[in-house]
This record gives sequence, structure tokens and C-alpha cells, in this order.
Amino acid sequence: SLYLMSVWTMRSQRLWMTILGVFFACVLASGTLPSQAQTPPPKPFAMPFGAMPGPTTWLLSQQYGNTIGAFNYGRYWYAGGRNLHFGLDFWAPCNTPVYAIGDGEVDQVDNFSFGLEPHNLTIFHRTEGLTSVYGHLNSRSPLMKGQPVKRGDLIGYTGDPDLTCVSRPHLHLEIRSANYQIAYNPVNYIAADWVALSAIGYQGFGGFTQNLLDPRRWQTPFDQPDVDFNETPLNEYRYPYPLPIRDAPPPLTLPAGNTAPLGTGFGTFRQLTGAGCCAHASWSLDSRAVQFYDGEEGRLANLIALHVEGELQPEAVTDGQPRVFSPDGNWEVNTAGGRTTLVRRANNEQIPIATGGALPRFSPQGKRMLWHRHPADDIPGGIAPLTEIWISSADGSGRDLIRTQNGGSVYWLDEDRVLIVEPIGRTNQRKLMIYTIPSRRTDDLVTVRDLRGLSVAPGGAIILFYLPFQDDPNASGVYGLLTQAGATPVKLPFFGPYRWRDSATILFTPYLPGEWYGSLVMYSVTTGEMRPVTDPAGKKIKILNDQWAVSPDGRFVVYWNAEDIALWLVTLP
Repeated sequence: SLYLMSVWTMRSQRLWMTILGVFFACVLASGTLPSQAQTPPPKPFAMPFGAMPGPTTWLLSQQYGNTIGAFNYGRYWYAGGRNLHFGLDFWAPCNTPVYAIGDGEVDQVDNFSFGLEPHNLTIFHRTEGLTSVYGHLNSRSPLMKGQPVKRGDLIGYTGDPDLTCVSRPHLHLEIRSANYQIAYNPVNYIAADWVALSAIGYQGFGGFTQNLLDPRRWQTPFDQPDVDFNETPLNEYRYPYPLPIRDAPPPLTLPAGNTAPLGTGFGTFRQLTGAGCCAHASWSLDSRAVQFYDGEEGRLANLIALHVEGELQPEAVTDGQPRVFSPDGNWEVNTAGGRTTLVRRANNEQIPIATGGALPRFSPQGKRMLWHRHPADDIPGGIAPLTEIWISSADGSGRDLIRTQNGGSVYWLDEDRVLIVEPIGRTNQRKLMIYTIPSRRTDDLVTVRDLRGLSVAPGGAIILFYLPFQDDPNASGVYGLLTQAGATPVKLPFFGPYRWRDSATILFTPYLPGEWYGSLVMYSVTTGEMRPVTDPAGKKIKILNDQWAVSPDGRFVVYWNAEDIALWLVTLP
């Protein structure tokens, strides 16, 4: 049976009683029952760009509402908007044309009470009683207050809030009430395929933060709250997931494994959970269970393990306190009580570790730990704080400061090597380096612009990333790079969200405007073989919020299905 919890009996009963009460009140008022579901009215607005999305034009970079970016930086950027992101952000190179999303008349030009520098514009849409707000334009719009505009009219060009065009060029778009006091979710007003748009592009900002005291609330692009600019913050979570960026462990790197080769034919689908469950699903290291946080509203969520072979048997593994486990399961590291503690699970021995609040990550085979200490938030657009990169043995001994740098990120490659990413000033350039632990040597790997989606292959021999908006459009796309000094990035023949299946095989879903939904595709970085692993003529893959994960043994894929907001399993051929 599908995964169900007491959450249903408590939360859903209340919800349905409310819905039924409203329904029957309407029936009594009208005296009739509806004969069929009503078709929702068409959305009144269009997208603000003329070109289709893609790596050479524009991509959705942050959604509206309870986003991961808003949780981390809302108190700096969105304090007036309840700390939520009260618009949409679109990555686009400077001077990308911006068009009116609907008919109306210009209301404000460069009203900096909105912020949204270097330039902004607002349009009042009288028929809808709404106002659209366009921020971070590169130059003052030539339009004047009161000037009529038609849907699709050119109103300006994208710019950069840092005034450089080499830092954070993007368009910020809002839908507000006529008096500007309430921001509404643009997804509900702009006709676009928001599921497809959210498939790739928003590394670090998009997606939504869970409140582990109410883990299902505000987790899709469609259920985000209105923002009343006169009210208090909505996302000051005591128990958030994912963790704040400054406290989060480095990403998980798996050891090189011997996954079984894919067979012929196509994978099969199985629904794992009911509707609404659950965001941010991942895998247990033994590939036996899908894991996610869930629980009753008002109580700290549990980490639920749902075993995927045979009868679906949910099991509460831990509570919502952040924990990282060693690959062999012998060690646990947590931040309970605000202190980082290493726990020997055999006897519950507790060893305090001074990490400055950062949660460590065990190396692929569990011999060492790695953590990245941020003394302050690394606010994009500002000067990143001086951070510290540390390693130790798995038991916490032998602590070693291997590098200090402004901001950036770190990844395990293997037991002896660490991948370091360093920002170059206030630009969108990143330098990639490899630190070798036995020799204490740091070697430059490559410097790139607009780095997105960095992912380390199991075993660490190859990394994957994509580079949008390059000066040469033909250079924009997905790249693979050997982790060896002197290696050259190789552009791969696809674009779309991707995951490693094993050390040499990638799974991806093609990002094709006009043909958004298709099959899951396999690509071999060693042979160049590419083929679908789910039936192109069968069930389409529609992934919500780019939330999908491949099991460590390469046999399964779990994804959050946009059609029913439920977790589904693909058993690969």
C-alpha cells in the first residue's frame, strides 16, 4: 500500500472538512450541484521574453515564495516582504530584451523605493486590477508614466544589480496588487509550463525550504502564500531542511562502484506515496530505501525510510535533527544543541568537534571528514567572508586546516583528494582546484564563467557541470572534465537536468522547448552511447522542482511527480 501516516487523519481531515463546508454552503446558496468540473480561466499574462528558454537565452533561477534563497538571504534582501522571495528571477545575459507581460499603462519608472536597481519599471493592468514590476533593468526605460503599452511591447533590457554585467545579471519580475501592498504568485497569472521551467537553472536559490514542524507546507511552485508587505516574516524556521548554506555539509560523493550494466528494454514505474508526499527525497546508502522528512503539523518531523522492494514498509529512522552517517554506519555526526558532535554508534561515545557550526561530510570510503566553516553568510553580490576548509580522520583526530578563501565550496573526490571551488572577486568566474592530502599540494584545474550544477562522479575521476550564456553560444551547454591537472572540459551532446548513475554513466531528461516531457535517457561518457531507459511512447517523466535521485547501486530512480505531487519509483532495465 502507499505510504500513509497519522498526518492524514489529523491534517487532511481538517482540510477536507473545510473544503466540504465551503462546497455545501455554495450548493445551498445556488440550489444546484455542479454537473462537471469547471475549466479554470486562462492566465492573463505572458512571459517577459521573446526567445524560448535555454542555455543561450534565459533560465528560471529563483521561484516565488518560500525558496531556499529566501530562507538563507531573505532577512538581507526581502525583509519588507516577510523574508519570502516575492517575485520570480530569470537568469539572462545583460541586454536581453524584456517585454510587457500584458496590456496596460506605465505607472512608475525608476521608483527606487522598490530597490531593484539599477533601473525598474511598473505597469498597471487595469482589466486585471494588477501591477507588474520589472527589476534590475540595465538602463532607464524610455517609457513615460501613463504611456499605454500592449502585451509583447519592448519595455527595457536585463541588467545586473551589481552594475557590472559580470556578477548576477537577471530579471526580477513581480505581480502586485494595484496599490503595491500585496505580492501574488506570478505562476498563477503567467501562462507557462512552470514544471518544465523549474527542471534546471536554479542551483542554490530555487526549490523550497521545509519547516520540519510542518514539512509539506509551501513545497511546490503552485501553493506559495501571498505576501502582505505590512506583516511579519514567515520563514524563521527553527528546524529547516535543507540546512542553512553556511552550516550544510559538503555534497555527498560516492565511491567508485561496480554497478550492473543496464539491460535492454525500458524501466518500469511504481507509485510510492500518496499525493503531497514528499519533498527532498533521497536514498539510503544501501539503496534499499527512499528517505524523506514527514510528520504531523506542529511536531518535529521524522526521517522516514520507505523500503522499495516488496511491500512498501515505512520506518521512522531518526527525528529531524541534522545528521550525517559514515558509509559503514559506524559513525554519526550531528549538530544537536548547536554543537557539532561525533558519535560512535556502537557504544554511543560522544566526541565534541569544533567546526564553527558546519556539519562535516565523510569521505567516500569513510576514512576522513571534510567541512567548510563560514563565519558569516556569503551574500551573493557582496564580498564573501573568509572561510576555512578543514579535514580530519573519521574519529575527529588529526584536524588540519587545508585552506582559507573567500566563499566558495568544497567536494570530496576520493579518499585523498578534495575539489575546491573559489569565486574570483565579485564576478561570475570560478576557479576549480584539486587539493591532494598526502602531498598537501593544490593544483589548478580550470577557470570557468557561469558555473552551474557541479556534480562529482562516484570515485571522483570526472566532474559534470553546465555553462550557460557563454560569449560563443555554441560553447553554452553541459561539460565533463577529468579531475587531472591539464585536462580540458569536453562539451557533451545534451542539455537538461542530469544525475550520475555510476562512474561513467549519466541519466538525464532532455530540456527541449516545445517537447518538455519525454523519457529518461542514459549517456555513457566513455563510449558516447545514448539511449532512452524509459519508453518514449509510454509514461512521460514530469519531475517537480528538479527533485529526483539515483540509488547508489544504480538500479532505481526516485522522483517527485508533478502530475500527482507524489513520489514515484523507476526500476531501470
